[in-house]
Parts: sequence; structure tokens; C-alpha cells
Amino acid sequence: MKRVVRYFAEYGPQNTEAVIEAVVERLRDGDLSALVVASTSGRTALKFAQQIGPNLVRIICVSDPPQADSYPGIAPENRELLETLGVLIVDRVPYASTAYSWGASENVYGALDLRVLFFDAFRIVGGNGLKVAIEVGLMATDGGVVQPGERLITVGGTSEGADTAIVMKAAFSQNLMAKDPSKRPEVHEILAMPTTKKWWW
Repeated sequence: MKRVVRYFAEYGPQNTEAVIEAVVERLRDGDLSALVVASTSGRTALKFAQQIGPNLVRIICVSDPPQADSYPGIAPENRELLETLGVLIVDRVPYASTAYSWGASENVYGALDLRVLFFDAFRIVGGNGLKVAIEVGLMATDGGVVQPGERLITVGGTSEGADTAIVMKAAFSQNLMAKDPSKRPEVHEILAMPTTKKWWW
């Protein structure tokens, strides 16, 4: 099997159209059950939905949860458009990387949550877009809109737009380090990714 992987010289929203192209190309194989797009405002998910359409695959928009300062991130007009296009919206599920995002490691015991290490490792490998792409796949599973074991395309970005797309096996976030390897998430393919990274610390 041969596949084209798109590598971008820079991270950021200027890569969105190329990521959409990569996603459409991969979806034509017909072996994936859903497309999960990280989209705080709904704009990026709308771009994917408008170009892909509802008949090729289920499209899921994962936005920020209620504990985020930006909540609700999806503007009413974007929500209406997404729902008209048949896009499922997940915006009430906590971040899968809660420990990193909300400083849970700075708890009364001073204990480090291992999820901090996992999500930072994802950033080291593929930048923030890879971290986000994996995270939204977990959040979609936690939210019950995909089932563990499903093969998905998940899309993430760095601040805005999309710069990363992967094929992954869905899993619940609590099973990130499950003793039973069959319960863990897996990254099966890289479709698009930047070669430069933005660090958040």
C-alpha cells in the first residue's frame, strides 16, 4: 500500500485546504467510519463539511467544553449551519488532556498526572496539531458519538484552522494507558502534519 503524506513547512491555518484535500483523498477508500474535526468556533468544521458533504462520512465537530473560557465557542449561526449539514457537535465533554489543560498536576499533593507526559509527547512528535487530533478522537469517544475500536480520521490544528490529519483507532480517554492494549487508542496513519512546531510552555 502506498499513501501520500503531506508535510507542511509551517504550522497554522494556511494549511487547512491542503488538509481537506488529504482527508477527501483518504475517505475515498471507504474504510473509515467518521471524520472528527477540532473546531472551537465551528468555522473549520464548516469548511470540511461544506467541501465533503454529508454522504461520504459522518462528520463530528469537537469544540471546547463548558469549563473553557471560550465556551460556548461555536457562534449560533455556525451551530445552525453545522446542524443543517448534518454535523454532530461535541462541546460538553471535558478535554481528554484535562490534566495538562487545567493544571491538575499542581494539586495539593504536587503529583504529576501521567497524561501530562503523554500529551506533551504527542506535541514533541507532531506539534500541537497532533496532540489536538488525538485528543478530539478521544473526546468524541468519551461523548458517545463514536465507539471504541472505530477507525476515524481526526483533524487538529495550532490556534486556528487545520494543519494535521491522522487515522486513529477510537478509545475512551481513561484507557489511554489501559493494561489491556486492545483498549488503548492507536495512531494508524499520518495524512498531513507540519514539520515545525509551536510550544505552549
